[in-house]
Amino acid sequence: MRRFEFVMKILIGLLLLALSVNVFVLPFGFISGGTTGLGIIGRYFWHWNFNMVVTAANVIMFIIGFIVMGKKFAATTLLATFIYPVLLEVTSRFTDKIHLTNDPLVACVMGGILAGAGIGLVIQSGASTGGMDIPPIVLNKFFHWPVAVVMNLFDLTELLFQATFSPITKTVCGIIMLFTTTFIMNRILTFGHTSYQVLVISSQYAALRNLFIHDLDKGLTLLKVETGYHLDESKALLSVVSQKDLHRLRSGVYAIDPHAFMIVSKVTEVRGENFTDWTKINRTERFLNS
Repeated sequence: MRRFEFVMKILIGLLLLALSVNVFVLPFGFISGGTTGLGIIGRYFWHWNFNMVVTAANVIMFIIGFIVMGKKFAATTLLATFIYPVLLEVTSRFTDKIHLTNDPLVACVMGGILAGAGIGLVIQSGASTGGMDIPPIVLNKFFHWPVAVVMNLFDLTELLFQATFSPITKTVCGIIMLFTTTFIMNRILTFGHTSYQVLVISSQYAALRNLFIHDLDKGLTLLKVETGYHLDESKALLSVVSQKDLHRLRSGVYAIDPHAFMIVSKVTEVRGENFTDWTKINRTERFLNS
C-alpha cells in the first residue's frame, strides 16, 4: 500500500508538471528553466521536437547521475526520467482542447501553481524530478560548489537564451511563473509540518515542567541558565509544539507565571523521537531494495 501511495504521488506530481507545460508554458510562449527550457531552446534554434529534447536530456542526466552518484541516487529520479516525457507526449495530444484563459498574467500564475504543486508532490514523496537538477549535484560532489547557486546559474543561462527570441511580455510572465512555482513548491513541502519552538525562562520551572509533561503531554528539555543582570541561576524549558497546542501552552505558562520570559519561533522541520517520520524519509530506499 505504501509503495502504491509512493508511486501515485509521483505520478500525480509529474502529471501536474506536464499539464503546466502543455497548457500554459508552450501555448503562451513563456520562458522556462530545466529540461523544459532546453526543449524550448532546441525547438526555436534547430527546430528539434520539444518532447524529444526533454526526453534525451532527462535520459542523459539520469545516466550521468547513475554513474557518478550511484544506484540509490538514480532511484530517486527513475520515475521522473522515463514517465515525465511520456506524460508530456500524452497530455500534448489533448491539451489544445483545454482553454482556460486568454490573459498571459493569469496563465503564468496558474501554470506556476500547477508546476509548483507537481514538483512539491514529487519531492515530498522522497523522489526527484531529475533532469537539470542532477548536474549541480554532480558538480557539488567534485568541486563542492553550492547546489542552489549552480542550479540558479543554469536556469539563468537558459532564461537569457530564451529572452533573445521571446517578447518582453512573455519573458516577464515566464519569470513570474518561475517565482510562483517556487512559492507553491515551498508551501507544499512545508504544509502540515510547521511547528513552534518554545523557550520559557521562569523561576516556576518545576510547575511549568508539570504543565508540559502532564497537562500538555509534551516532551521538553531543561537548560541551565544564568540571568545577565543579577547573575541568578535558573532553568529554562525548551520544547517544540504544534500550532494547535501553542495557544494552550501560552495560556498555561502565563497562568502559572505571569512574568515568565517566553520566546516562540516557527520551525519548518523537526527530526527526532516523536517527530521524525523515518518511514517517509527512507521510502525511496525501501522502494529500491524491496
